[in-house]
Amino acid sequence: MLFRKDSTLRERATVALASLQRNACAMGTLRSRIESRADFILKSQGHSDEYQELARVLELVKNGELILSELSGKMEAARFLEEFVLIINGAAESVSAIKGDVEHLVPLAESALAEMHDAISKISGGLYTPDPGPAQIDMQNSILAEATAAAVAQAPPVLHEQRAAVEPKAADASIEAKAEAELA
Repeated sequence: MLFRKDSTLRERATVALASLQRNACAMGTLRSRIESRADFILKSQGHSDEYQELARVLELVKNGELILSELSGKMEAARFLEEFVLIINGAAESVSAIKGDVEHLVPLAESALAEMHDAISKISGGLYTPDPGPAQIDMQNSILAEATAAAVAQAPPVLHEQRAAVEPKAADASIEAKAEAELA
C-alpha cells in the first residue's frame, strides 16, 4: 500500500513524486541495459530478429521514460504551485489580521482624540472650540499675552539678555510695559 489513510495531501504528493522519480530512474537504467544488449547483438549478429525485438522494446522503454520524466516535472511544478498558494494564503491571512487590528485601533484613536479635545476644553475653561469666534480668539490672545508677560517677569536676567539680543527693542518695550502693568 502506497499511502496511509491518515496522511495529508502534501505527504501523499511527496510520496508519489518520490515513487515516480524512482520509477523514471529505473526506466533509465532499463533503457541503458537494453541499449547495451542491442549494441552487442548488432555487433555480433547484425540486424537479426532478436535485435529487431530489442529495438521495439527499447523504443517503448524510451517513450515510457519520457512520459515518467514529464509526469515527474509536472508533479514538481504542481508542488511549487502548492507552495506558492500556501505563501499567498499566509500573506492574505497576515493582511487580514493587520486590517482587523487597524479597524480596532481607529475607534480607539478617535476616542483618545475626543478625550484630548475635552481635556483641552476643560483646561482652558471652555474657551477652546474647534471654530472659535473673533471674541474667543481675542480672549485666547490676551491669555497668551498675559502668560508671556508673566513668564518674562519670572525669567532670570540671563534670559532677558539673550532675548534682547534676538528680539527687536520695540517688542521688548511692549512686553516689559505689559509685565510692569501686571506687577503694579
